[in-house]
Amino acid sequence: MTTESPRYGIRAISWSTIQADRYPRNRPDIAYWDGTEAAELNRLRGLVVVQAAETEAVLGMILARLDPAARTDQPAGRLLQNIRQKIDGFCDTEWPPALDLVDAAVKRRNRVVHDSPTIGRVWREYATGGGEWVHVITMLGDDDCNTATLVGDLALQQDGVCQSSGVTGVVGLLAGC
Repeated sequence: MTTESPRYGIRAISWSTIQADRYPRNRPDIAYWDGTEAAELNRLRGLVVVQAAETEAVLGMILARLDPAARTDQPAGRLLQNIRQKIDGFCDTEWPPALDLVDAAVKRRNRVVHDSPTIGRVWREYATGGGEWVHVITMLGDDDCNTATLVGDLALQQDGVCQSSGVTGVVGLLAGC
């Protein structure tokens, strides 16, 4: 059952945090982590995903222009594959670089969506007693990740939309011939 307001506030929360909240006896033997270190990473991941949806929408429009009977309710990678098949032999010098950039954007989007951030921390003891958790590394899947990495992913998504839009114009001209 869905509640009217999010139980954990307006933020993304990891499954492990929810599990620790629901089953406190089974909480791992580490300090409780509320996800604040990943909040900015998750905000940027969200922007990457929304921008990638724009690329997917443009790819659907391109495929619909090339083949009005084609299914356009497919993932971006499949749409791109179908577009490449439809344009095979047309504008071999102009389209491949644009579509290659879109392909790179699709692959990065998949990494951002399907990999979760992992925050590596160590406990630093104070000489006077006590201590604190100190951030050491952040990973997204198997890759080092930081906000600059995700800003770069967002830039790639925006470039993918620009390139897709350019192909849409050329396809429109061809469809009118």
